[in-house]
Amino acid sequence: MTAWVLGLWLAATPLEDAKKHLDAGRLDDVLFALDGKTFDAGEKPRAAALLGEAAKRAVAKQDDLLALQFATMALKLDAAHAAALEAAARASLRQEQFEAAEKYADAWLALDVTNGPARLLRARLAAEAGEWQLVVDQLDQVKLSGADAKQARQLKDKAVKELAESRAARSAVADLERQLAKAAGQRGGGFAAPPVAARTSDVVLYSTAWCPYCKQAREYFRKKGVGFVERDLEKDEGAVQELGQKAAAAGVKPQGVPVIDVRGKLILGFDRAQLDAAL
Repeated sequence: MTAWVLGLWLAATPLEDAKKHLDAGRLDDVLFALDGKTFDAGEKPRAAALLGEAAKRAVAKQDDLLALQFATMALKLDAAHAAALEAAARASLRQEQFEAAEKYADAWLALDVTNGPARLLRARLAAEAGEWQLVVDQLDQVKLSGADAKQARQLKDKAVKELAESRAARSAVADLERQLAKAAGQRGGGFAAPPVAARTSDVVLYSTAWCPYCKQAREYFRKKGVGFVERDLEKDEGAVQELGQKAAAAGVKPQGVPVIDVRGKLILGFDRAQLDAAL
C-alpha cells in the first residue's frame, strides 16, 4: 500500500466507512463503525439518516434488536427522524413491546397526520390492546393501497364486529345482573346454599357461552387438573337463582361473568392470583 493510499484510508471518516458497509448490506459493520462515535452539528443529519436507513433495513431482515439499536442511535441525533421512529415502532411491535411501540408510532404519526402506514400501524397496536373504537377511528382517516388497504379493511371489519359483540355482551351482562339481583332478594323456597364444610372439594364456574374470560377460566382449570362444574347462567334458570342467593349470603354483588365458587368462596371474574390462593 502506497503512502498516498494509506493516507486516504486513514482519513476515511466513520460516516464514510458506515456508508460503504450499508451499501454493501453489512449492517453489523455499520454498527461497529458508528457505535460510540460523536458527531458535530454538521454531521448529525447525515448520521441520523444513515442510522435510520440501517434501522429500516434491519426491520426488513427481521433483526428487531439490531433495528432498535440503530433507531435508538438515530433518535438521539434527531428525535423526529421518521424512518427511525417507524423502524422502532415496527420492531417493538414484533417484539411485543407494546407500550414502546405505541410511543414510537404516536411520534411517527405526529410528524404527518395524513401518514397512512403510520395510522395502520397505530390501528394494529390498538387492536392488540382491544381498543376497537380507536382502531375504527384510525382507519376511518386512512388512505392506503395494495396489501396495506386489504389489511386495513380486514382490521376495520374485525373492529366493527368486536364493537357490536361488546355492545351485545354489555346488554347481556346488564340483564344477568338484574336477574341475579332479583334472585338475591328472594326469600324462602328456591336454592339454599349448602354448608361450606359439605362442599370443600367443589369448584363451580358460573359462566356464559360468549364470555372470553369464562373460556380462560375453563382452560385454567383444565391445565391445573382441577375438576369443576360449569353452570351457564343464560341457559340454566336454576343457576341464576343459585348464584344470586350465594352472592346475597356472601354479601357480594356479581358484576359480569365469570363468577367462580371455590369451596364456598366467591371469586368475581377470572383472577388467577385469587384462584391460586383459593385452590
